[in-house]
Amino acid sequence: MLCELAHNFPRLIANLLERDRHLKRNFREETVTDLLMASLVGLESFGIQVNLPDEPTTGGDMDWIYAAPLEIKGGQYLRLILQAKRAQCAERKKGNYWFYQHLDHGVPAGQQVKTLIQYAATSPDGMPTLPLYMFYHPASALRPAVGSKPAVEGINIVFASTVANIVKGRCGLKEKRVAYWQDNFLPLSDLLCWPVIVEPAAMPPPSNATEFLLGPGTGFLYPLSGAFHPDLVARRLQGRRDQSRARIAPDEPEPPPIVPTDGIPDDIRRAIDGKMTGEDRERLKRPRVIFTTRMTRDSPSFLTAAKARRSGPRLG
Repeated sequence: MLCELAHNFPRLIANLLERDRHLKRNFREETVTDLLMASLVGLESFGIQVNLPDEPTTGGDMDWIYAAPLEIKGGQYLRLILQAKRAQCAERKKGNYWFYQHLDHGVPAGQQVKTLIQYAATSPDGMPTLPLYMFYHPASALRPAVGSKPAVEGINIVFASTVANIVKGRCGLKEKRVAYWQDNFLPLSDLLCWPVIVEPAAMPPPSNATEFLLGPGTGFLYPLSGAFHPDLVARRLQGRRDQSRARIAPDEPEPPPIVPTDGIPDDIRRAIDGKMTGEDRERLKRPRVIFTTRMTRDSPSFLTAAKARRSGPRLG
């Protein structure tokens, strides 16, 4: 379900952004972010909840929180903050190229990524946070994977620490080109593709279980949950970042390790339980997605999911 979305949605976004290529007005990053949020809204029964602020502020475009509320020590979570950028086409007689025009946005130049990293380092709202960039590409900018080089897709992910290491106050045209960043791209599937687990059967079946006719009898499809346990998400992202650093920034200071945090904040628990208050919504600054799994590290499915995680493609 989520994996199909992770593979199909970037293609849809690439085609959408291609439509405005020769228009004076382009679709902005906010449009794609809104569509991504909308695509996740219908998956609430799968443990995914989308919360939209009444008055969004500037800065990072989305918060993604992976939560395991049944873990000991008050549950466990991993929070990501994602800043979106879309690629633009520079048409030249010698050949067109795609680049991120506002990659070094801010005053002074490059201040935006610096602010994003500093903001994440403060554990905003009392929650340790990992900053990422989400790049959006029109269809003409897409490129297939070649050898160890990842594909340029409609949506790719890059660690904000990698962006900061390269921008460093200002970056030239070379560093703004999509091709320059391709080696560092992660697919959207790294955030969304996880095994599906079936919650233990209950007697009687839960009220939201789907009933099937099986010959003369009936059967039930019990609630499903994603294996996006924060510990597994953190392991995957840590592995991806280690590979990226080994290629492009082995001498740069190592950023803090990517680890989940114990103790889910009360406002996040209320959101998970569908009990957000008016005050909770007023404090919400950005669109937020909460991925909730009922799996714990002691669940039989945890080890299976960890092995499935390791079977994915490698970078570099």
